[in-house]
Amino acid sequence: MYAAVPALLLSAALAGCSDDSTDDTAAPAAPTSAAGPSSAAPSSAAPSAKTSSKTSAKPSAAGGCPVTAAVLEKAYKANAEVAGALVLGKGLTNVSCYQGWATAQTQPTDVDQAVVLFQYDAAKKSWAALIGGTDGVCRDTVPEDVATHLAGCQN
Repeated sequence: MYAAVPALLLSAALAGCSDDSTDDTAAPAAPTSAAGPSSAAPSSAAPSAKTSSKTSAKPSAAGGCPVTAAVLEKAYKANAEVAGALVLGKGLTNVSCYQGWATAQTQPTDVDQAVVLFQYDAAKKSWAALIGGTDGVCRDTVPEDVATHLAGCQN
């Protein structure tokens, strides 16, 4: 489990968060940010930043989809708060991408997997990790019509 760190726009929730589905559409989305690192106490949400993992949507220069796990992993590592609060393990997997938002799942060995939420910044043409955790990472951040297309956002 992971330590929860309050984020500016996100709050920790106690609901399961995992799904292996992907989507094939992309469109631009407004940037969002949150912060709150930690990795000791049990929790369901970790810090935030812009990042994503694997590919799962149609190409769109404005929306950033599709995106690879390698690209999202760079965004994950660029956010010290998120990276410090979650165990990456073998890397990111189960990437889904839709309209400038992406999720990916960590692959740790001795702790629960976490979902990391990423958002694409069309102006910078880059992804940023926003938040990560085992529960509620999309709640209050990702628009409902987008969240239904992202693995790990169905809570």
